[in-house]
Amino acid sequence: EEKEEEEEDRGNEVATPPRTEDPEFKKHCSEPTADLMSTVTFAGSETLPGTPTSEKKEEEVGEESREISDVSLGRATTAPAAEEEEEVVVPDISLDAKSSKGFIAPFSTVQVEVLYDPRTVAQHVNSFLVTVADNSIDPVTVTVKANTIDLPIYVQEQTMYLKYCMVDRLYQDSVVLHNRATSALRIKFEIPKALKDHVDVLPQNGVVQANSSFSAQLKFIPLSSIFENCKKYFSDGQLLKIPVRVKVADQTRSVPFTVSAHVTGTDVSFSAKELDFGCCSIYESARVKFSMTNHCLLPQLFGFVSLPDFVTIQPNDGFGTLLPGETLNLEAVVHAKVLGDHTFNITCTTEIDRHFSLRCKATGVIPHLEVSHPLIRFAPTALGDVRQASFYISNNARDGQKTDQGRKSFHIVVPEGIDLIVSPSVGTLNPGQRLRVQLTFGPTLKPEDIENEAMEAAKNKILEEIERKKREDEEADKLPESVATNKKSKAKKGGSKPITPKSPHDAPSPNPLDSIVITEENRIAAMVKLKTNFQQRFDKILVPCFTAVGECSHDSPIDYRMCDTIYLQVHLPAVKPELILLSQNDAFGVGCGDGISRSVVDFGNVCIGQTKKLGLTLKSITDNAVKLSCSPFPHDGTFQKVNATRNLEPHGLHQMLLEFTPKRVAKYYETVEVRTERSTLHLHLHGSGVEPCLVVTPESGVLDIGHVMVGEVLMSNFTLTNKSEIDLQYSNSLLSEKFSVVQGLSADSEVGNSNASGILPFQCSPHSGTIKQGQSQEICVRFTPDQQDSYRDVVIVKLLNQYSIPQPQETRIAVSAHAWTGSMYPVGGKTPNPSLTLHTLVPQLDSLNLESEPEEMVGSFYIFFVCSMSVEKQVFTETMQIGNCRGAGTKPELIGSKVDKGVKLSGDFVFDPLKADFGPLVKALVVNPQKGTVDAGAQATVSFQFTPPKELVELGARITFNTLLTLKGETNEQFRVNFVAEIVE
Repeated sequence: EEKEEEEEDRGNEVATPPRTEDPEFKKHCSEPTADLMSTVTFAGSETLPGTPTSEKKEEEVGEESREISDVSLGRATTAPAAEEEEEVVVPDISLDAKSSKGFIAPFSTVQVEVLYDPRTVAQHVNSFLVTVADNSIDPVTVTVKANTIDLPIYVQEQTMYLKYCMVDRLYQDSVVLHNRATSALRIKFEIPKALKDHVDVLPQNGVVQANSSFSAQLKFIPLSSIFENCKKYFSDGQLLKIPVRVKVADQTRSVPFTVSAHVTGTDVSFSAKELDFGCCSIYESARVKFSMTNHCLLPQLFGFVSLPDFVTIQPNDGFGTLLPGETLNLEAVVHAKVLGDHTFNITCTTEIDRHFSLRCKATGVIPHLEVSHPLIRFAPTALGDVRQASFYISNNARDGQKTDQGRKSFHIVVPEGIDLIVSPSVGTLNPGQRLRVQLTFGPTLKPEDIENEAMEAAKNKILEEIERKKREDEEADKLPESVATNKKSKAKKGGSKPITPKSPHDAPSPNPLDSIVITEENRIAAMVKLKTNFQQRFDKILVPCFTAVGECSHDSPIDYRMCDTIYLQVHLPAVKPELILLSQNDAFGVGCGDGISRSVVDFGNVCIGQTKKLGLTLKSITDNAVKLSCSPFPHDGTFQKVNATRNLEPHGLHQMLLEFTPKRVAKYYETVEVRTERSTLHLHLHGSGVEPCLVVTPESGVLDIGHVMVGEVLMSNFTLTNKSEIDLQYSNSLLSEKFSVVQGLSADSEVGNSNASGILPFQCSPHSGTIKQGQSQEICVRFTPDQQDSYRDVVIVKLLNQYSIPQPQETRIAVSAHAWTGSMYPVGGKTPNPSLTLHTLVPQLDSLNLESEPEEMVGSFYIFFVCSMSVEKQVFTETMQIGNCRGAGTKPELIGSKVDKGVKLSGDFVFDPLKADFGPLVKALVVNPQKGTVDAGAQATVSFQFTPPKELVELGARITFNTLLTLKGETNEQFRVNFVAEIVE
C-alpha cells in the first residue's frame, strides 16, 4: 500500500478514454509494459578535456540510438509554475533537468534520465545533442524512440467532483468502467485505509465483459472526524481528494481515478453564550441584539421555533437564510407579562434538523409611571401644517405611601432632528395623580437638505455665468478678418505697446466655486423647490420617558434607571402641502421667517395709528383645483384682510392683502390659518406698535445764528436724531410762511422783522426726508438779511409717519439772528423799538422823553441802573458787549471761494467821556475799558460802574445822561448810549 502511494506521488499514468483501434492495437495489448525511465550510458573520453583527439576516437563516439519499449499511455507529472502566464508545452520525450548537464571525469560514465510522458497513442521519436564545454569533441546526437498503447480497462470519469458535501450526510454517485479488450477482465476497487470509514464502493469486486462497461455505486459519508484523521488528503482549504485504484487481474498497472469534494461542517454559532435582558417593564418590551454566524460553506435555512409566548426574534420573526460565512444581526424581544425572574432558551433549527440553543434570562418589574397610549399615530400632515395628539401619564402608587416614595417624576426626551414638541416634557406626579401631555407634530424640511439644494443652485448659476462668458469670448474671437485687419493697422499707427506674456509663476485666478456665499434668498428658493418636489416621508420613532422616585428640580437631573423607562412609539407621516407662501410685497422670500419651518409675515415697527399694508402671494403646488378659506382675524382690527379669498386653479397664484394698525405701544402676534381640503397654511402675523421719538439738538430748542453784516449770508445747523425703532419721515417749515402780512412787533411775537424786499430772511434745507433708525440728520438754516435789524422765526419740524392722526406730532425750534450795516455792533443795551418791559421796577421806554437822533447816528440804546438806597456799597455795575462780525458771513457771490487772508478783520471801539455839562455825573460813571480792539468773530465785554452822587440822590428820582460810542470796522458808526438810573429804596 505504501509502495502504491509513493507511485502516485511520482505521478503515475492515468487511463484515458478509448480511441479508435488500429491494426497494431491487438499486437501491443498482449505485450508486457516497460518502465517509463530508461538509462542512456555514455563512455567518457580517455584524455583530459581540451586535448586533441584522433579520428578513431571520434568514430567511436558516433551517433547513438536508443529505443524505449512500448509503454502504456500516461502522464508522468504535471506541475506547471503558477506564476507563468502562458502554458508551457512539454514534449513527450524529454530529459531530466538535474541530469541533463554536468561534469564527466576521465574514463568515467554518467547516466542521463530520459522522461517519457506520452499524450497520444503513437510512436514518438526525439533527438538530443550532447556537447562539451570546450568544443574539443564534436557534438553527439542521441535519438530516443518509444511506442504507446492503451490499457484495456479505463474509467469514464477520471476525476469525480461531488461538489460541496456536509458532514454526516450521505452522497452517492456512479463509477463506470469500460473494457476495450476482447476478453472479460476481473476488477477490484481499492480505497486508502484512512478513508474507508468515509468512502465505500459497491460492489468492490466485479467482472467487466469484453467491449462492455461496468457500473459501481460510490457512497460518501464524511464524518466529523474526517478533518482530523485525513488531513493529508485535504488541499486548498476544505477540498478533499480521494485516490481510488482499480486493480485488474493479470495486469501489472492499476487504473487510478480521483474523487474530490468540498467537505464542510454545519455548525452555527452565536455571538453570546447567554442573553441577559435585565429588568424589563411589564408594560414595555426589552430587546437585546445578538448575531449568528454560519460556519458552513453552503447556505443554511434557519428558524427560531418553539419560542415562549413572550419572546419574539426579529427580523422576519426569526426565519431566514444564512449565506456561507455570513454573520446575521438579530434582536431578541422580550415582553415580560408577570413579575419575577424568567429563565428560558431560544432554539435555532436548521434545514438539516440541527438544533442550536441560546440561554436567556430576564426579570419582570413594574415602572413608576404608566402611560395611557404607548402607540400614537398622527394623521398625514402637510409640510408647514400642525397636528396635535395627547395622552395621559399617571402615578398609580397608593395614597397611603410616604410622600418621598410616592411622588414620581418624569422627563420625556424627543430625539434630535424630529419635528415633534412635547408639552410638558418634565413634571412630578403625586400618588394617584394623572397628567395630560400634548404632542405637537409640525413637519418641516431638513436644514441640511435646504443648504444642499441652495448650494447646488448657486453652483449651477455660477457655471451658467462662466459658460455665458465663455461663449461671448468665443464670439468675440470669431470677428471678420477685415475687422481684425483694420484693428491691427490702427494699432500699428498708434504705436501700441507690445503685449507682455504672462509669467508661469503668476498666481492663478481664484476658482469662483470655492467662494460661494449662500444668501437667505437662495435658501427660500431652495425651500420652495423642495416643497414643490416633496413626495412623502414617514418617521417611526421611539420617544423615551425617563421616570424616577422623588421630585425633579432644575439644579440636577433626575436619577433614573433604564428598567423604569417608558417608551412611546410615535408614527409621523409627512405629505406634500397644497399651498405655500411664495412672496410678500412682490419681494421673493422677504419676511418668510427662517424660511424653513414657518411662514412669518412681519410688519415690523409701525407708529401708533398708522396703517401698514402687505401683499402676500400664495401659490398652489398641486395638480388639482384648491378651495381656500381663512380663519377669523382679530376682532380689535389690529390685523385685517382687505381683499376677498378666491379659489386657485392648479399651480395658480392668489394675492392676499393684509393690513396692520397698532392701537398702542405693544408687540402683536396673531396666527391666521389659510385652509385647503388637505392642508393648512399657518400665517404667523407679527408687528410692533411704537411711538416716534425725535430729539433736537440743541436741546433748549433755541438756535441763535449770530451776527452778520447786511448783504451777507450766515448759516447754522441744528440736528434731528431718530431714537425710535422705526424710520421717521419729516418735513420742516417756517412759522413766518403762514402769515401773508408781517404782524406788528410785540413782546410775545414769535416772528420778528422781515426783509425790506419781502424775501424771508430764514431758509431751511433739506425741507423733507427720512431719518433711519438710530441715525441723525442735520438741518441747515440760512440767514440772508437785507437791512439792519434783529430777526427771529420758528422752524416747525413735522413727522409724516402718523398720517392717520389729525394733527401730526411737530417740534419747534426758535431761530434768531442780527444784521448790522457795519462789522462792529453793540450787544446788551435796550433799544427803543420794540417797546419791552425790562423790569418790574424799570419804567417803560415809551415813558421816557426820547430825543431825536441826528442823521449821522446809526442808532441808540439804553443802559439802566437800579440803585437801591439800602445797599451799603453804592456802586452799581452793568455790562454790555462789543462784537465784530466781520468774516462771520459770506457774500452770496463768494460762497465756496477762498477768503483773502491779507485783509484786516479786527475792529476798534471808543466811548466818549461824559460832557462837563453833566456835572457830578462825570465822575460817577466809570467805563472799563473805554476803548479797545475786537478780533473778527469775537466779543469784548465793557462794564459800566455807576456811583450815584449824593447831591442827586433822592428817593424816586430818575437820573439820565448819555455819551457817544464810536465803532470802527469796515465802516465808522456812532451810537448814542443813554444811561438811566432809578433811585429806589
